[in-house]
Amino acid sequence: MKRGFHFLGQGARALCLTAALVPSFALAGEPLRDAPVIWHEDDRNHVAEPGERDPNLLWDGINDTVILPRERHTNPVRLIRRVGTAFGGDHVPPASNINALDEVPNSSWFTNRIGHFDMTAAEAARGPGHGMGPDMSAPWTIVSAKSEGVTPGFNIRDAKGDVYVIKFDAPGYLSMSTGAGVIANRIFHACGYNTPEDAIVHFTRDDLILAEGVELKEHGVKRVMTRADIDKLLATLELAPDGTYRAISSRFLSGVPIGCFNYLGTRGDDPNDRVRHEHRRELRGLKIIAAWINHFDTKQHNSLDMYVTEGDRSYVKHYLIDFASTLGSGARGPAIRYGYEYTFDLPPIMLRLASLGFREDTWRKQKRPEGLAEVGYFTTKYFDPREFKPLQPNSAFANCTGRDAYWAAKIISSFTDEQLLAIAREGHYYDERATAHIARTLAERRDKIARAFFDEVPPIDFFTLQDGTIAFHDLGVERGLYPTDERRYRVRFEVVNEDRRGAGGGAWQELAAPSLAYDAPAVREALGRGSEGEYPFLAIEVQVNRGKSWSPSTTAYVARAGGRVVALDR
Repeated sequence: MKRGFHFLGQGARALCLTAALVPSFALAGEPLRDAPVIWHEDDRNHVAEPGERDPNLLWDGINDTVILPRERHTNPVRLIRRVGTAFGGDHVPPASNINALDEVPNSSWFTNRIGHFDMTAAEAARGPGHGMGPDMSAPWTIVSAKSEGVTPGFNIRDAKGDVYVIKFDAPGYLSMSTGAGVIANRIFHACGYNTPEDAIVHFTRDDLILAEGVELKEHGVKRVMTRADIDKLLATLELAPDGTYRAISSRFLSGVPIGCFNYLGTRGDDPNDRVRHEHRRELRGLKIIAAWINHFDTKQHNSLDMYVTEGDRSYVKHYLIDFASTLGSGARGPAIRYGYEYTFDLPPIMLRLASLGFREDTWRKQKRPEGLAEVGYFTTKYFDPREFKPLQPNSAFANCTGRDAYWAAKIISSFTDEQLLAIAREGHYYDERATAHIARTLAERRDKIARAFFDEVPPIDFFTLQDGTIAFHDLGVERGLYPTDERRYRVRFEVVNEDRRGAGGGAWQELAAPSLAYDAPAVREALGRGSEGEYPFLAIEVQVNRGKSWSPSTTAYVARAGGRVVALDR
């Protein structure tokens, strides 16, 4: 099934036109202007190297779980806005980094990929790198290691000099978290996020040698690591069917690591970091993408800022890392509760106490797919994207609005079944049925997310004016979510000034298809109500009816002189 990639004509040219033009954001809702839409955020200017952030993990959990939620629940402005949601408002202001088309520009945080440009199944499966992992032409050199924790791991340097983190599955659950980690990595990269190069690798004991002076921490005490320690570490692992050791490799990122980013506020020592993170759409919408793959471990420690150099400038680039706790798997194996409740979640705890154990939690009803030992609790039946909860509350997720969720759903719904199957194969499960289950469940959850948020925000998008035709796309129909024969469109036109004030709108006109000639009578009538000098823009207001009632409006604005779409309002 073809699922989009519609932003290729006029929009693609806008991307090229504006790549070097970026003074700042052109936010949705600002005065209209006949100019190329801004598609590149100006956040990669040269800055001095920031200091390293290393927040305390325990304090971070307390702050996110107790202090910040209390502040959000008692904030008077937020409370007033929450009352306003009953009348069509949002509980928080719109995202601060959207352009005039209600999209996220490319930045050091995010790059538009799937849904805006063609992506083959092979490209989606390849991810951010070549997808092959460390070079195997010579033994790997262990340069650091850890033997404590749920699973052991170490860092290696390959024959090319690249350094990789090597991590293993939890005991008794071979390929569960390693497969999930690679699949999630590919999905986040295709969505547009910065991710490391992750891959499944197999190796033997003979593929490992030990660098001199490597230290190992054991029972809180550091000592020099020996070859016997390697044998002891590997002895805890389950062998793959071919007798090799299976792991996930993650290539060290280029640049200087300077710690994780916070989902709240900005980085004070980075002058490029001007948008509060809780108001960045790509971080708000991350909630819905995380819900799709059940990436419940979204604390700030699973992100990483890198101080990178390109040519004569150095700046901070923001990454998501460590995706093993996804697709129903966790650090210790299958994870049944995570994604449904916070680690400490008072309301469900009180409900359980009040019901004296007679109330069954939704997450307890889940069952792992029968006969698939490599798959955790990753199903569709009880999945509700609106109810997704990570391990601890997330400030950006708490600010996710309907428009933010729609943006994420639009990206998610761009993935085709073919792409999802290709990505699932990158997990290198030993049972092909596990691959098929992951791909099928991703597709089912994809459609469930799209319907949930397309029902709230009509998926009327990607307006163009080309060859004398005004056209738009109904993503719900094009992506197979709604029947073609049950859709009707209506449109009306009005000439407006820079502040969106008009000369009066015309009557609604129903359309059989999502397009209309620019010289149609309704358009000519609207253009005749005011001069181009007084009203330089044409507003195109569209609604869709799928058999029940007319949807809220989506309005695109065309510059009469420039003949291009310059803004979109929802």
